Amino acid sequence: MLIKSLFFEPGAVRTFFVTRLREADIGERVFLESRGACIDVTNRHSMICLDPFCIAVWLPPDQAPALHTQQVNIQFRQEKKCNAEMRVTRIEELPAGNGRLLLYRLESVKNHQLTALHRLALFGYFLRSKTNTYQSRRVISSLYSYPRQIIMVSYQDNDYYNIFPMDIQGYIPEAGLQLLGLRTTNITLDKILAAKKVVICDTDKIDLETVYRLGKHGSKSPTKKQDMPFDISDSEIFGFPVPATAASYKELEIIGHRKMGYHMLLLGKVANQKVITPDAASLYHVGFLQFQKSNYQKIDGLY
Repeated sequence: MLIKSLFFEPGAVRTFFVTRLREADIGERVFLESRGACIDVTNRHSMICLDPFCIAVWLPPDQAPALHTQQVNIQFRQEKKCNAEMRVTRIEELPAGNGRLLLYRLESVKNHQLTALHRLALFGYFLRSKTNTYQSRRVISSLYSYPRQIIMVSYQDNDYYNIFPMDIQGYIPEAGLQLLGLRTTNITLDKILAAKKVVICDTDKIDLETVYRLGKHGSKSPTKKQDMPFDISDSEIFGFPVPATAASYKELEIIGHRKMGYHMLLLGKVANQKVITPDAASLYHVGFLQFQKSNYQKIDGLY
């Protein structure tokens, strides 16, 4: 199509590309700006809901300027360039670890990747679908201007079990806190909430087609254990199934949850972390515009 030949390099135009990265490979950073203060929240933030668009930021109590401001700016940067920025409003504040977890709803967004013509062409292309809006495409492009890790989630009780992927999640190492934004239509959600435990692992060795195939069952019957495309081992404490290819996994105790809209926010405390292969990679989603000027290597597949 004309949009591909005039504005972008050859290849499919899509919401995001998939790449495999180690944490040290990520060059983008995320900052919170409030009352003249600029705080690096790269490892302290997470997407938590896409309808409405919400994010969470964890802060220690000594960073008071942001804690007492209703509205703040979130910037997505790479080196000195700002790729996207958001104006967000705090809707709730929760105690979490030795700090506070601030929940924000998005109010406005600005995209700065490539040129205005590139952005207009891309967003216009997506508007062919009636399910898209110009605003939603701008927000998605901004949120995914920071690479979003794809993880595998595992749950089991009695004869029931399920393993599925997700990327609306984030780990806050300072607080030992894992945030998960599960769709309210996920058939395993109520079971996880009742049991108050779940296991998550990386996607280091799992191939992309397998991940997306498992993702299609989030609202349907899960894949049977004998039909899983990989060998399975048991987690150390909960005994939940973990792909044998996982380089690491975390066993989480669910200590809180909030319905944010289309997604349920789960707050998980790390009960056990098992590292099998240090410094392993994982699959990541990177927004289409952000990917154009990156050095990341895309993984082709049916997504």
